[in-house]
Amino acid sequence: MTPIESIVSDIKMSEKPARTRYAPSPTGSPHVGNLRTALFSYLLARHTGGQFLLRVEDTDQTRLVPGALQDIIASLRALGLDYDEGPDRASVARVDAAKYGTVDPALLPEEGGAYGPYFQSQRLDRYREVVDTLLDAGKAYYAFETKEELEAMRAAAQMRGEPFLYNRRYRDLPLAEARKRVEDGAPHVVRLKMPTEGPIRTYDALRGETVWDATTQDDFIILKADGFPPYHLAAMVDDHDMEITHVLRGEEWLSSSPKHFCLLQALGWEIPVFLHVPYVLGADGKKLSKRNGAKPVVGVIKDPKTGEDIPGYVDHDGVLPEALFNHLALVGWSPGEDLEIMPKEELIARFDANRISRSPGIFDLDKLYATNGVYLRALAPEDFARRALPYLAKAGLVPEDADDAAVQYAADVLALEQERLKTLAEAPQATEFFFRDLPEYVEKSANKWLKPQGAAEYLSDLGAALVDASPWDAQTIESVTREVGARHGRERGDITHPVRVAVSGREAGPSLFDMMAVLGRERVLARLRRAVEIARA
Repeated sequence: MTPIESIVSDIKMSEKPARTRYAPSPTGSPHVGNLRTALFSYLLARHTGGQFLLRVEDTDQTRLVPGALQDIIASLRALGLDYDEGPDRASVARVDAAKYGTVDPALLPEEGGAYGPYFQSQRLDRYREVVDTLLDAGKAYYAFETKEELEAMRAAAQMRGEPFLYNRRYRDLPLAEARKRVEDGAPHVVRLKMPTEGPIRTYDALRGETVWDATTQDDFIILKADGFPPYHLAAMVDDHDMEITHVLRGEEWLSSSPKHFCLLQALGWEIPVFLHVPYVLGADGKKLSKRNGAKPVVGVIKDPKTGEDIPGYVDHDGVLPEALFNHLALVGWSPGEDLEIMPKEELIARFDANRISRSPGIFDLDKLYATNGVYLRALAPEDFARRALPYLAKAGLVPEDADDAAVQYAADVLALEQERLKTLAEAPQATEFFFRDLPEYVEKSANKWLKPQGAAEYLSDLGAALVDASPWDAQTIESVTREVGARHGRERGDITHPVRVAVSGREAGPSLFDMMAVLGRERVLARLRRAVEIARA
């Protein structure tokens, strides 16, 4: 069976354990669009009982950004993508005992798992070994063009209106002669000998077989002049050595498939299942940007156009990691039913890579926040308070070293708003009036509900009646309020709206009487007195 036929026979994403990987380049902090492919790789591995790896593709040393790797790891962890192997994680339990003879951590080849190292910059000797194998087999060759010569070839092709293809000048240079030039210090690269005619067949799990004309492909570089391999070689070697079975990557790599298939075939290696995931777009159908959702999970990334800081969904906006995981999983994938709220365990159980859409996935901010609201409402009140308290502290509403009484008051306040919030970051604005000595009274609302004739008298009498209300709970407060309102000839909203504005400064909010119960007698009476002063001014 040929390699391509082998792939086709296994392309239905069978239930056998899949080894997948996320292999970012630490050239910047990732946003949610970048991480969607990692999430799909994670789901496939977990669904099949396989492993999910983190590998760092850092061979392009000129583009590395300090701190980017830390942001990548923090984003994966915050999103709940717990990888089994990686540069910072040991994986003793998953070591193949037959291969290594023992699961003793001291005998693992590298820290972080059984298939390390997980930094490409630490694997240069391995890449050189593979390149030498290809050279010795006559499947690759040294090329000695200078940078200026290559630029002249590109310019000539551009003038002819043709795509640039390397002219294979050194393809047939005897290896011994080429190695002599290398030993003499001649600058060089190594290129793979690609087919020069006929079809090149590749296979993608979403799109099926593609046939490429060999005359459109050139002999690409597999070892650069600086001794580092490009992605085309390093990624394929790593996937083979780490026994990756399914490669999920962005569809921008689809056009590179002929290179990768030919390289793997030249080495006689098994070809993994490739699945090129479509792009992620915003709800406006345009490329993700700050405006339509290209934000990090945690931390801060820079807007590439303005340099402006873009803060994260989880630590800044207050989106729950489990809600972001849920929403992102449905960006370009569907379980085949009209389901939108699925916890992580259900997503893993239902995941079928064959159902990934071939059309771009849409990252809809409105849907994300609606999903987050569902998850917020499902939290136990104490869990909701625990997650929301840091946002109140950051806004200066609750001291960092708040005592138990202050924490309990904040928790009681937050419980009133739990049903109304879509993100944790909305908590300070929604609850701010609970923590001030007196609320801010909007002139329009005050004029509408506090200034009309009789409002001052009504609120004054209500304050007097509440002084001795007992017990101080929502039921008692409501009974007293409606009794006083009836005495003043008021009905329905004419009873509650002036009181709401008086005690909160707002025309909308949580249940009025629950709100008054949480505010406490002293705050309510002080606010009623202030409202009477405004009404009479």
